[in-house]
Amino acid sequence: MEQPIHYLWSEKFRPTTLENYIGNSIFKADLRKWIKDGTIPNIILSGIAGTGKTSAAKLIVNCIECDFLYINASSENGIETIREKVTNFASSASFKPIKIIILDEADFLTPLAQAALRNIIETFSLGTRFIFTCNYYERISSPIQSRLERYELQPPTKIELAKHCSNILDIEGIQYELSEIKKLIESSYPDNRQTLIKLQSFSKSGKLIVTDSSTNISKVS
Repeated sequence: MEQPIHYLWSEKFRPTTLENYIGNSIFKADLRKWIKDGTIPNIILSGIAGTGKTSAAKLIVNCIECDFLYINASSENGIETIREKVTNFASSASFKPIKIIILDEADFLTPLAQAALRNIIETFSLGTRFIFTCNYYERISSPIQSRLERYELQPPTKIELAKHCSNILDIEGIQYELSEIKKLIESSYPDNRQTLIKLQSFSKSGKLIVTDSSTNISKVS
């Protein structure tokens, strides 16, 4: 199936291969092993907004042969979602070696939904894995925490992010000075997503020009 073309750079340049994923070397080393083995443990990716948690989760299902279900728990956070979508998917037949369920922004899940997940994670452990992402790890119940391996993702270094931005600008044919990239990163770091939003916004003329007002733009969470 032909992949959709994204206009937003924050989506267009979301990493789809291990080589395109920047930062978090320890997590990346484990990710490389999971891809080689074709399976993963149940994991939870925590960290501040814009550090690549969702990108990492989507990268995993892109690189491992699997059937997967993606749920944004900020909007589907009740027990009905767990009973209907999660249970039905976990219990369904599959021709793939493994099934993976991504619960994005899992810190929005209600206490009842989290309680229901405890049994589901264990019941379908043979062929189903769970990836939780969250900004606030403490909002995940202790019984859930004990069932998942935690990775607290950190933002890439400013140098890594600057290289990433310059690569994007080269691909898009945008003229730029390294000093402008530095100015942009200083205004948005450590939020990777906000950096790419600003990078696109200030490149509309075909040249990267970071105005003084850029530091006043509200961050997107």
